Amino acid sequence: MTRDDRLRVLVLSRSYPSDVLPHLGLWVERPTQLLDSCCDVRVVAATPWCPPLPDVGPLRQYVRFRRIPRRETRAGIAVERPRFLTGPGTTLYAFDAASQALALRRMVDRIRSEFPFDLIHAHMIYPEGAVAHRLARRYGVPFVVTEHAPWTDVWFRSGRVRSDALAAGRAAASLLAVSTSVRDTIVAHGVDPDRIDVVPIGVDPDRFALGPADARRPDQVLFVGWPNFTKGLDVLLLAMALLAERGSAARLLVAGGALYRHTRIQEEKLRRLAVNLGLQERVTFLGARPHEEVARLMRESAVLVLPSRAESFGAVLIEALASGTPVVATRCGGPEDVVTEDVGVLVPREDPLALAEAIESILAQPGRYSPTELRRYAVSRFGLERVVGRVCDRYRALVENQASP
Repeated sequence: MTRDDRLRVLVLSRSYPSDVLPHLGLWVERPTQLLDSCCDVRVVAATPWCPPLPDVGPLRQYVRFRRIPRRETRAGIAVERPRFLTGPGTTLYAFDAASQALALRRMVDRIRSEFPFDLIHAHMIYPEGAVAHRLARRYGVPFVVTEHAPWTDVWFRSGRVRSDALAAGRAAASLLAVSTSVRDTIVAHGVDPDRIDVVPIGVDPDRFALGPADARRPDQVLFVGWPNFTKGLDVLLLAMALLAERGSAARLLVAGGALYRHTRIQEEKLRRLAVNLGLQERVTFLGARPHEEVARLMRESAVLVLPSRAESFGAVLIEALASGTPVVATRCGGPEDVVTEDVGVLVPREDPLALAEAIESILAQPGRYSPTELRRYAVSRFGLERVVGRVCDRYRALVENQASP
């Protein structure tokens, strides 16, 4: 395919990393970068507008949005960050799609004049998918939505959100669900299953790789993610207390920090729970860590644990497996697409005893899982190049279908 023949794709995602929020939307950025194999890409990442407030106390979580550049190039991809009006937290969430569409219109008109995109790819059905729906009608192009979250009545409790989301779901040329469980929730809301493909989040095998065999720490248990209750970290702390009672030498590292006030409050509660359980010497909260350090921790740990109450996919699972580390996860949606008995253990949600026993079984049998085989499994099924290739194939089919009489 020559440069002139390449597809042009406009990507919409509010969750796209910046130097201010470097961990936000990594699952969107890396695949978008690799789309260069089949197309040219521009990214529009709508950013909340914030008035010139003082950078103090609880206002800091809002003021930081002012430091995000309105326009930048990341890894060769042009990223535009128009500001849109929204309220604190979710107070005006029902109006986010309309607000973003209004904020984007003039900018996308300009982009369209210099970059006549063939299709739009939105991440999440709301608000980005609803915005893509409006833009697709304006420019007469198809749009695709990658869905990272299950469609639930809680998410769609606002009539406006439900209406915008379902209208976009019915109009999208294709929906790419990150897991079978997410796909099932979309079907349950009336979308034709033939228009939904399961395309998982991919793992970067260059970033997550095998390390020296002697670097692995046989008692190190790793949790990577936002330290909150949805991720089930409280259940994992209870499991660690049970392991301590049994005389296990297991030590837990918690890698991840809170982005917003409500998650910071949860993290503080979890830290207090660890103290109340007497786990000060067994549990270390590391906070947010650089990508390279997270990859190193995965290579060095004996097991990675994802004890979530709900999980759309669970990207940390395939990252750990690509690093040669077995996993323990709960049956909570996405992990069922990843974890087999050959790579780890699945346990029920909210069951500290089952979680403790699964961790203990892996720590007691360090030779049970071959790091090389774990990596081969992860890369062959979830390698980024394979995943991005499927997305590129979908793009071409949609554009060809749009062009055919």
